Amino acid sequence: MMTNIIQLSDHGGGTPGYRLYDVGRTGREGAGRTLRARNDIEAKAVALTLLDDHPIELWDRTRFIVRYWPGNLPMAVSIEARS
Repeated sequence: MMTNIIQLSDHGGGTPGYRLYDVGRTGREGAGRTLRARNDIEAKAVALTLLDDHPIELWDRTRFIVRYWPGNLPMAVSIEARS
């Protein structure tokens, strides 16, 4: 099982309050996990590393940010130009 707190950097007051929730058939399950991140982009990157075999939701206090499902990870594409 994962740790409850993931700290990426130290922050002062007034920082976002990111939480990651497991999502079951009836909605959010449990109290969620605290994510320490500087911004939404950093929080999304951490959330993707924690995606397992069930959906998760990322929130900043009462603001919904994103829901990730297993299998919907972003794909990196490399295109090579030929001359």
